[in-house]
Amino acid sequence: MGVPLRVLIVEDFEGDALLLLRELRRGGYEPEYVRVDTAEAMEAALEEREWDLVVADHSMPAFSSQAALELLRGKGFEDLPFIIVSGQIGEQVAVEAMKAGAQDYLMKENLTRLNTAIERELREAESRRERRRAEEERRLAQEKYRGIFENAVEGIFQTTVEGRFVTANPALARMFGYDSPEDLLENVTNVAEQLYVDPARREEFNRMIRRDGFVSGFEIQTRRKDGGAIWASASARAIRDAEGELVGYEGTVEDITERKQAEGALREIREAERRRIARELHDGVLQDLTYALQSLRVTRRMPAEARGDEETERQIEALKRAVGDLRDAIYELRLESAQEQPLARMLSAIVELNRQMDPERALELVIDEGFPASISGPASLEVARVVQEALANVRRHSGASRATVTLGTVGREVWVGIEDDGRGLEPGQPTGLGLTGMRERASALGGELKIEGEKGVGTRVLLRVPLPALVDDSSEYSNAPK
Repeated sequence: MGVPLRVLIVEDFEGDALLLLRELRRGGYEPEYVRVDTAEAMEAALEEREWDLVVADHSMPAFSSQAALELLRGKGFEDLPFIIVSGQIGEQVAVEAMKAGAQDYLMKENLTRLNTAIERELREAESRRERRRAEEERRLAQEKYRGIFENAVEGIFQTTVEGRFVTANPALARMFGYDSPEDLLENVTNVAEQLYVDPARREEFNRMIRRDGFVSGFEIQTRRKDGGAIWASASARAIRDAEGELVGYEGTVEDITERKQAEGALREIREAERRRIARELHDGVLQDLTYALQSLRVTRRMPAEARGDEETERQIEALKRAVGDLRDAIYELRLESAQEQPLARMLSAIVELNRQMDPERALELVIDEGFPASISGPASLEVARVVQEALANVRRHSGASRATVTLGTVGREVWVGIEDDGRGLEPGQPTGLGLTGMRERASALGGELKIEGEKGVGTRVLLRVPLPALVDDSSEYSNAPK
């Protein structure tokens, strides 16, 4: 069984075509062929099926090898081998045919080179197709990269070591307030001097990337074209030439201004809470303890028969308040060290503590099945603080007999609810009781806090926080397992 070969024969004389086929069979091929001798017939044959090879006579009454070659290439068959086999063809004509795209030419009276020429041209045709496929894949990859580069949300850049931009995408230009990448490249000639608020940070960037070959999450404050400032996080790697010399950097930049503002807001909230705890310890606990101490001293000096139960009860109540307030303050301070615990465990500890502080009130924690156990860290701590504040309000002000804390996820959000059956909210009740701090915490996390309730019906506090704020690796509030 010979090697299959689909050959289109452009020949007006059937006898010559049969001689050609016999030579192919001698060379080990099993030809599958169609013979044509007009442009119309050749065009139809090309459209009907695929071919491995075209062999054409040079001169025919109604057609020619030159016309056949022009038709073949005009139809887009750039890689299909075309060999001329002719009884008469001048050297100049043959050279012109080769320049026009023919792969070889042979004389009909000497076909000894035919099979060798076919084997060579089939091999080279496959090589040409491989090159074209590789070029097309490279072109598509370049187009894909260009699309990513042009449409990326993050800024993408290349700079020299000295700090001049080589490339920049539209997102980077917008981030720094420039109309286009061209505008940025033309006007920013020194990154350290023109973009860095603190040029020393550029020196630190250079030092780290020279030492490690890359930087990740490098935070810098940068200037915009209009003079304003933003916070950015850069990740980059070193670019080296063939000799290993450092020639530049390339990487991405993310605008983290909102995140830094949220971090600042949370720091202010925490500082305000520390001041509140100190004030409460001073104004409440210290006064109660001082009263109880002084009262006990006075009572000790009094005759036994003069000591009244009423005063003793006041002393006991003052001590109870002091103990309760101290426990609250201590737990608030201990929450900071519990941030490495999963959020579900933190809430479980908070609920248990409130049960111990007020055993007469029924407290329940309901956690949805499948709630991510990996959620922990600073952002989760802020969620726990909202729950602690809400339960403190329930304990101190609601008069409720029962409260339920629920934790779950809905879509891409974490939902936390605190619901009680207490006296509810008075119409127009001011936003005290720590509610302002709770709302600020929710806002800083990119979430929302809702407080619903009616007088005599109870109160429901609902906190919604985007899940990425609790698990996003790029955030300060990164909670994914390391």
